[in-house]
Amino acid sequence: MRRVARILLLLVPPAMAAVQSGVLEGYVFRETDGGPPRRPLTVELVDQGRARYRETTQADGAFRFKKVKDGRYTIRARFNDFVITEDVVTVASGENFAAVMLPKRRAGVQTFGMVTADQLAAQSNSELQKKLRQAARLAGRKDLAGAVRLYEEVVTAGAPADVWDALGLLYLHVDRKQDAFQAFEKALDVDPKYLLPYAHLAAVYLEERRYAELEAMANRALALDSEWLSGHAFLSEARAGMGHLEAAEKSAAKASALAHGKHPGLYLILARIRWARRDCAGARQHLERYLELNTSARALPETRTATEMVLACRPQP
Repeated sequence: MRRVARILLLLVPPAMAAVQSGVLEGYVFRETDGGPPRRPLTVELVDQGRARYRETTQADGAFRFKKVKDGRYTIRARFNDFVITEDVVTVASGENFAAVMLPKRRAGVQTFGMVTADQLAAQSNSELQKKLRQAARLAGRKDLAGAVRLYEEVVTAGAPADVWDALGLLYLHVDRKQDAFQAFEKALDVDPKYLLPYAHLAAVYLEERRYAELEAMANRALALDSEWLSGHAFLSEARAGMGHLEAAEKSAAKASALAHGKHPGLYLILARIRWARRDCAGARQHLERYLELNTSARALPETRTATEMVLACRPQP
C-alpha cells in the first residue's frame, strides 16, 4: 500500500505542486506634492485583462497584497470606474514593493471654474463616450487598429485634449510616430496646460536620446508649471545626456524634493549622475533606495547593467 502511495505521488503533475506566492506592499502618492490620495483608491493587480487581486488604500496611501501568485501584473489605481494610472509590476516569492504615482494632469491648480464649456460638453456627449468605451474594449482585445479608427472618427468632429493625447498613444503603439507627434501637439493646441502630452512627447525624445529636444520640451512645460515633478525629471535626463552633470543633479534633486522622496525613478537618475561624477558611495546609496522602492526593477536587464556599473565604480584618483 505504501508503495502504491509513493507511485501516486510521483504521478502528480507539476501543476498540482504548491504555487509560489509573495507579498506586495507599497503606496500611492500624488505627483503634485508627494502626498497620499485625497480619498481612498482601489488598487488592482491585473492579469490577462482581469483584476486578480484588489485592495483599498489606507489614509496614508499604503496598500498590501498577501499571497499573490508569482508573476507579472499590471498594477492600476482607480476611483470608481475611472482608471487614474497603471504600470507593470513583478511579484516574486517573499517581500515585494511598488510605489505608484498619480500623475498631475494640468498645470497649476484646477478648480471647477477652470473647466471649459467644451470639456463639460465632451463629458456629457453620450455618442462620444460610447465610442471611447468601444475603443477601450478594442484596445483591451489588442485590436489597436480598430481603436485608432474609432478615435479618428471622434477627433474629426472636434475633441478635448485628453482624447487627442490618447490617440497619440495609440499611434505610438501601432508605430505611427509622426501621427503621434501631431496628435500630441494638437492636444497642446486644444489645452496648453494639459501636462500629459508634454510627458508623452518627452518620453519619446528620451528613449531616442534626442536630448536637445527633450530639454526644450521640459522647459516648455516648466514655463507653465515650475513645480511639475516630471518636468524637472525630464530636464535632469536631458542635461545628464548632454554632459551637464551638476545642472542635471540639481534638477533631479528638485524633482525628488517635490515628491518628498517617494518617487523611485528619481533615485536611479541620481545614481547614474553620481556614477558619472565618480561619487561611488553616493551612487550605491541612491541605487539601493531605488531598488527598495521598486523591487520589480531587479529583474530588468538595464537595472542589472546599472548595478554592475555602480559596483565596479572606482573614485577618481
